[in-house]
Order: sequence, then structure tokens, then C-alpha cells
Amino acid sequence: MRSFDRKAARAGWLLAFGLCLGAAAPVTDREGDAFLWGVSTSAYQVEGGYRQDGKGKSNWDVYTNDFQITKAVIGEKETGNIADNLYDRKQYLEDIQLMKHLGVNAYRFSIAWSRILPDGTGEVNLAGIAHYRQFIDDLLANGIEPVVTIYHWDMPEKLAERGGWADPSSVDWFRRYAEVVFDAFGDRVKRFITVNEPFVELFMIEPSVHHILEGVADDRADALQVYAQQAVAAHHILLASAQAIHLYRELGLKGEIGISLNFTPTIPADRSRVEDVEAASMMDALQNRWFLDAIFKGRYPQPLASMQGNLNPDFVPTAAELRFISENRPDFVGVNYYAPSYFKADPAAPFGADWARADPGTLEAFNGPVVPDELYRLLMRLHSDYGDPIIYITENGAGFGGTDEDVVEGRVHDELRGRYLREHIAAALKARAAGARLRGYFVWSLLDNFEWTTGYSHRLGIVHVDFDTQLRLPKESFFEYQRLIASHPRG
Repeated sequence: MRSFDRKAARAGWLLAFGLCLGAAAPVTDREGDAFLWGVSTSAYQVEGGYRQDGKGKSNWDVYTNDFQITKAVIGEKETGNIADNLYDRKQYLEDIQLMKHLGVNAYRFSIAWSRILPDGTGEVNLAGIAHYRQFIDDLLANGIEPVVTIYHWDMPEKLAERGGWADPSSVDWFRRYAEVVFDAFGDRVKRFITVNEPFVELFMIEPSVHHILEGVADDRADALQVYAQQAVAAHHILLASAQAIHLYRELGLKGEIGISLNFTPTIPADRSRVEDVEAASMMDALQNRWFLDAIFKGRYPQPLASMQGNLNPDFVPTAAELRFISENRPDFVGVNYYAPSYFKADPAAPFGADWARADPGTLEAFNGPVVPDELYRLLMRLHSDYGDPIIYITENGAGFGGTDEDVVEGRVHDELRGRYLREHIAAALKARAAGARLRGYFVWSLLDNFEWTTGYSHRLGIVHVDFDTQLRLPKESFFEYQRLIASHPRG
């Protein structure tokens, strides 16, 4: 990865810290809980410690090391074997100080399943438990609340080999894993998230990996068949999440447990064209309502559910299963929002919808067009259409590349990211003022990290990382977020 002058960078880092405000004290919102200002990461993307202290292999260890999946996307083999080196206590203690100076009172991170249960279901790795207990204690000692995601895409390879989420046994695997997590950390963690972005993992990442490794025809019929097959895995992951939530309550743990879903508002390319409106509606059912409706309404959206069942006779969710999912709904919804998507009608495309360009003049990030108003509309939709759930924005951020990531004289002037955060936080707080039960906001991400199939080529952190030296350099967006927290301590 690209290096930069270490002395200049460190000088800029120290100068920047001279401008820092102290960590914000937790404050109470209108419903009795502290509003959480935080940052997010996930285990595979930041930890490193590839095979340290008894950790087993995960699917992503195999994707990156054995299959070299990033080569097909960016032309280079890159892995999460070291990443941001957060498995190392000396390193993560420095990063906790970064968070403290930033002013956040919460940190969302995930636990690596294969670090706790190397084979997925067998013997517990006590060294992995000890690591996370120490990490959680270190966060708490610095006034930072841990928000723990139990599963963020890194399934133990032994279980992936058995079919992963496509195997009905995955529901029991996950319940067992969640039980270990609750037993080890439930006394000190007050907010858990069962799974992160199942739509992205099952309907985007897995088919893409399959396409790269094995070759899947790029036609409508094959794409529809893949989606129908993945609907079974998606049903299993919802059952697994509900089982974990049921267990959490059965154990009498005092806190909240939720789920983090990615939301992509779907916008017709031509709002006056009925066919485009219908295409956007179909994609909304797939991208947004598939998981939401099952959780909050006890059913999958039609006509999409019937289409999936016709294509895959194994997709036969029972009324009892859907009732169990709905009765064990989460205490909160974690909203991962980056950008909307635009669609136009195309009979040759899967589900009759094809991607379209954003409205002219819309700023584009790596992860989509920048439209803050869509975050406001999304939060109000949850408020009005899904029973007014408690909401945490568990991921929100952007990467723009180019000069927005250049290190110049020990500083990173990422003006576009700072503007993105400012406008999206304003949209979120507008929804909160209008009645949405928003309890917290987390930036993705604290650090530049391993961004899955794109490796280290896309930087989304508010702290620049030199992956050769592990030197951290807070970007301008770090200080923009710091100012926003100080200006809105109560949300």
C-alpha cells in the first residue's frame, strides 16, 4: 500500500490532537437512555491476528488467502491477515484514545465467530474469550460503551464447507454461538446486534464470490435462480437471529438486542413513468422489505415471495417459522445507510429492473450517490410503516478517493467526507425531531480498513491508516465529526 512521510504525518497527528475536544459525557435523551455517538468496525476488516491464539479459519480467510478473491476485482491479492492490527492490545489501546479524543461514547465492533469457536460449534477457545473480555473492559474503563455485533459475515470455514446459511442446521449453530457470547460478555455488554446486513452477504457478496470463482452466466434466468436459492439462506439467518433474541430474553439479560440491516431507498429513474415506478417498487421489496416485512409483519413481500417459491421449491417458509421471527423481533433496528439506488424498467433484467444513473448533478461516492434527504425519508418510513421502532444508525459514511484521501504535509483534507457526515447527521436529527425514535449514530468507519473484495483500495475511515507502518492519522472528517458531537450532545 502507498506510504507517506512518517515524520510529517506524526507531526500533523499531534498538531491535530491539540485541537481536540475532550470526550463527551453520556447524556440522556427524551426516552431515558444516553444518545450514542459512535464509530463502527467489524472483526475481519480491522483485527488481523489471522491465526493467533487458537483462532480457526473463517470463510473470508479462505476467500482472500486461498482463492485470492481481491485479484479479480483490484488486480492484487490482499487479505485481512493483519488489517489494522486491532487484535494487538498495544495498538487498540492507542485507538481507544483516538475514540476518546473524538468524543464518542460508544464503539460498535463485531466478534470473530472462529476466534471464539474455531470450528464453529465445538470447543470454546478461552484465549479468544479472554481477548474480547479485556477489550470490552478497556473500552468501559475509558467511558466508551461496547455495542457488539455477534456476526458480521465471517463464518467459520468448517461451517461454510457444510453449506453455511443454506444448511437448516445453521440456525442451531448460531444459537449455540450466541449462547457462548451471552455467557461470556452479557454481564458487561448492554447492546448486542445479532447479524449485520444479511441482504448484502447473501444476495450480493455470496453470489459475486460464486460468480468470480466458479463462473455464473450473466443472464436473467441464472440471476433469478441464484436469488431464489439465497432466499432459503436468508430465511435461515432470520430464524437464527430470532433464536438468539429469544435466548437473550430467556436468559434475562438486562439490555437491548437488535439487528443491523442495510437500507437502500429505490428511486425510479423517471418518476412519471409507471414502468420505472414498478421496477423501483420490486427492488424495494428485495433490498429493503424482504427482511423488514418478515420481522415486523410476519410475512415476506408479494409478489416477490411467490416468485422466489416458484423458482425454488425449497423456499417454503412455514407460518410457524414466520410467526416465530415476528414474535421474537429485535428491540431496535440498526440502520446501515449509505446511498439510494436508481432503477429503470428492463424486461431483460432480473426482476424487470435495471440500474440507472442518479439525477444529474448528484455527487457520487464509492458507495453510491450522495442524497442525505433519503436518510430522512427512510427513518420516517420506519417510524410510520413499521411500528415506530427504536433506531440506531449503525453505519453511515462514504469514500470518494482522489484528493479526498491525499496526505499533504501530514494532513488529510477529506472535505467531501466531512460534508457527507455533516449533511447526513442533519438529516438524521431532523427525523429525530419529527418523531423517529433515533437513539444513536455510528460513523462507518473509525479506520481505513479491509473493504472486502476491494481490499485496501477504498478508504472509508475518518482516520487514515498507513498499512505498512500502522500509523494513524486523523483526517479532517474526524474533526468535523468531533465538532458535530460537541454541538449536538443530546442528539
